[in-house]
Amino acid sequence: MAPLCEYAVEVKNLTFEYPSSLPDPDARKVLKNLNMRLVPGSRCLLLGANGAGKTTLLRILAGKHLTQPEEAVRVMGTDAFRDLKLNLSRAFLDTQWGMRTVAFAGYGCPLQADIRVGDMMQKLQDTYPERRDALMEILGVDPDWRMHRVSDGQRRRVQLLLGLVRPFDILLLDEVTTCLDVIVRQDLLLWLKEETETRGATIVYATHIFDGLDDWPSHLHFLARDGTTGWEGRLDDLDLYKRLRKEGHPSPMLKIATTWLRAELAATTKDRKYEKENGEAAVDASNPHNLSTDRGGGFNPGRMLSYYA
Repeated sequence: MAPLCEYAVEVKNLTFEYPSSLPDPDARKVLKNLNMRLVPGSRCLLLGANGAGKTTLLRILAGKHLTQPEEAVRVMGTDAFRDLKLNLSRAFLDTQWGMRTVAFAGYGCPLQADIRVGDMMQKLQDTYPERRDALMEILGVDPDWRMHRVSDGQRRRVQLLLGLVRPFDILLLDEVTTCLDVIVRQDLLLWLKEETETRGATIVYATHIFDGLDDWPSHLHFLARDGTTGWEGRLDDLDLYKRLRKEGHPSPMLKIATTWLRAELAATTKDRKYEKENGEAAVDASNPHNLSTDRGGGFNPGRMLSYYA
C-alpha cells in the first residue's frame, strides 16, 4: 500500500517560468497560480491544448524542475524536488525515452544499441518477477527482442515494462500510449486502474486519446492555454459529465475535451493569440543572444556566431 498521507499531490498557487528575455513578466509564465489536490488512489486525467503546460507540470511533479517556494509542490507529502526517497516510489514516463541527440542528424533519434530486453535492468526485473511477467503478458513484450530491431510501438512497450515493474506510489504519464495498439492500451489502462484500487497508487495521465476513458479517471484537471487551471476536481462533481451521462452520450470524455478546447480556441483566435513554443525548448527569436545552440548535438553551423554575433 502507498504511504499514508492526506494528499498524494498538492500544488498550491504554483507559478513557473523558464528563462526568457521577453520583457513582459506575465508572458514568461508557463503556469500561473495553479492548484491541484489529489488524494491517494486518484486517477487524474490531465487535459489541455498543445503548449498549455501539461508536460511542464508533469516534469515539476516528477522532480525535474526546482520551484519556489518549497511548499508550493508536494508529492506523497514531501518535497517533489528535494526528497530523493521519491525516486524509489515515483515513476515518470514520457515520449523521450530511448531517444538521443546525434550530431548532424538532429535529436529524437532512437537508440540503436544491440541489447536484449530481458537483460535490461535485469536486477530490477528479477526483484519483481510476478509484476514483470504480468506486464510482459499485458504489453506483449518478448524478453528476447533486441533493442536495435524494435519498432516505435515495441520500444514504447519496453519503456512501459521497465518503468512500471517497480511498484509505484505515484505514476506520471505524458502521452506514452500514443504508439500502443488499442488492445494493449485497453489492457494497460485496466491494469493501472487495478493498481490504484488495490495498492492506493496515484496516477496523473496526460493524453489526447479519449477512447475507453469514459469510466477510467476519478479526477479531471483542465489546464488552460494561459497556464491557469480551467477546472479541476472529481469527475462525478462535473455537471457537464453528469448531463452527458444522463443523455447517454457515446463518448462523454471526448465531448468534454472538445467543448472546453473549442471554447478556448474561439477566444484565442478572436484575440489572435497563438500557442507558444514548447516549454524549455522555446527561445526568444527577437534576441539573437538568447538563441539555442544545442541543435544537432552542438555541431550545427554557426553555433559560435550565436554566442558572439
